[in-house]
Amino acid sequence: MENCVIQEITYIDELIELCEKASKSNHPNAVNYDVEKMKKRWNRYLIFTKLMIGDEVVSFSGVYDYGNNLVRVVDRLYTEQKYRQNYMTKSISNPLKPAIQYFIPYQTQWAIDRGYDCFFSIQEFKKRNSIVRLTKQLHPSLGYRVLPDMYETCNPVNPKCIQNISATSDNIPLTKHLVQQNKR
Repeated sequence: MENCVIQEITYIDELIELCEKASKSNHPNAVNYDVEKMKKRWNRYLIFTKLMIGDEVVSFSGVYDYGNNLVRVVDRLYTEQKYRQNYMTKSISNPLKPAIQYFIPYQTQWAIDRGYDCFFSIQEFKKRNSIVRLTKQLHPSLGYRVLPDMYETCNPVNPKCIQNISATSDNIPLTKHLVQQNKR
């Protein structure tokens, strides 16, 4: 495993520089890193972190306050392309996994120490197996479990805002969309 260090981003100017690069990337959610959108969101972040190898930024994400004592960890997760390739390649025996190995444990502990319930999410029902696999890779002491339904994480007019949730609590104050269980 690489020698990685998590550092807090305390000033929006540093985040803007990272978002400018991310918004121009081929990342599937590049539009989420639009500088003006991130400026509007900045005050709702309780902490924003970056993962470093030496002086190189590998990845970044934040803890976003949803109110009602609920936060989303790994919000606006972005990982540099060369690390995404390594992270996604199945032939690598010890891939770097910024979310699983670093951000989720660090940000979750940070939030729990301050009394928050946490969640992270993945878009689209068809990606449900991904969140199940990811949750199983986390240390059980973090307390995450995949909730049985889908939840509105932003404006539900956008279908991508109805997402799979893994949370530290069974009761989260987000609007629920029931998922029909397959009868076999």
